[in-house]
Amino acid sequence: MAHHFAKDRFDEVPADLKRVGAHRAPVKPGRGWFVFLWAAVATIVLVAVGILGLTLLGDRVDFVDSSTPSATESVPAETPAAVATIDPDSMVTVLNGTATKGLATEAIEDLNAAGWTQSITPGNASASDVETTTVYYEDPSQEGAARGLAEALGLGSIQMSTQFQIPAGEGEDPVLQLTVVLGADYAAQ
Repeated sequence: MAHHFAKDRFDEVPADLKRVGAHRAPVKPGRGWFVFLWAAVATIVLVAVGILGLTLLGDRVDFVDSSTPSATESVPAETPAAVATIDPDSMVTVLNGTATKGLATEAIEDLNAAGWTQSITPGNASASDVETTTVYYEDPSQEGAARGLAEALGLGSIQMSTQFQIPAGEGEDPVLQLTVVLGADYAAQ
């Protein structure tokens, strides 16, 4: 049984359109490229704004802890110098602060020959352009041992600093260590 409805305005197709009513007009050619170009422009703008924002915030945002501790201090000149000693109980780390490969291992051999026979750990410093070899110690009681390390190397200065301090666990005392940062002066020997 077929239904016949009365004619209405949708039954008459205007001459300028191909479709009528709920049907849409045909999609214009090239419309997909237009959407793609808008998306590309928006992406470029967002990336540029992000780079500009990171550049402006670059001074304030630090992804690597490169701060130097405020507890670094040189030994005052008026303090009587401690006698250079060899402390077999000291924990020692030797860091290569130059581009010369194997320098820390060479320094450990020199220290062993001078009587520093305990376990000494080699490593690389965070910088490879250190000029002057420095022995860092963390506590005034280590000053003599720091002087002994500098003498065993044949050069270098000593400096009290907590920059290389090993963090202690809860309720424990910090582990004291001596840290040697080898510079270009040691590599030139």
